[in-house]
Amino acid sequence: MSQAVEFHHLTSGVANTARQAVIETQFVDDKGKPIDLNGGSSTPSAGSVTPASLGGYSSGTGRGKVVQVKADGSGFDFVAPVTAPTADTLTGATDTGKRVLKATDAAAARKAIGAGTSSFSGSYDDLTNKPAIPAAYTLPAATAAALGGVKQGAAVPDLAADANTTTANAKINALLAQLRAAGVIAA
Repeated sequence: MSQAVEFHHLTSGVANTARQAVIETQFVDDKGKPIDLNGGSSTPSAGSVTPASLGGYSSGTGRGKVVQVKADGSGFDFVAPVTAPTADTLTGATDTGKRVLKATDAAAARKAIGAGTSSFSGSYDDLTNKPAIPAAYTLPAATAAALGGVKQGAAVPDLAADANTTTANAKINALLAQLRAAGVIAA
């Protein structure tokens, strides 16, 4: 079986005014030996396309078709080119899916799925059917009947171990005043 090997390089010594790359292609046989396509003495391998192998075909035989090597390697056939699938020829695709595949831009894709566009500015004030938001919560003061908020009192230093009754009474009364002011006990 023959194989084709391409060597790509810019050919030197050739006037290339269009600044195009020139591809030099070498065809080799199944043993890797070059095949002379310019009428040299090399004999093509069996199954190769040659003028003789094309002798039985008219000039219109392969028009619009591609060459396909026969499965047994004995020659080739002209076959219709494979047609790429389109959105309309996909099996299993829904009509909506086909419209999305045919969409040429984001707006067309949104229309295909029925999404449309939004005019929402992003501001909460522009929304409709907004829920009622209650007023800010105010923590009630504690009472004898209900729980409530209590403020922290000022720090009161511990009594000295040898404190007298007068000093102890003064500290206790200071603590009671702070508890009343904070709402912990009734005034």
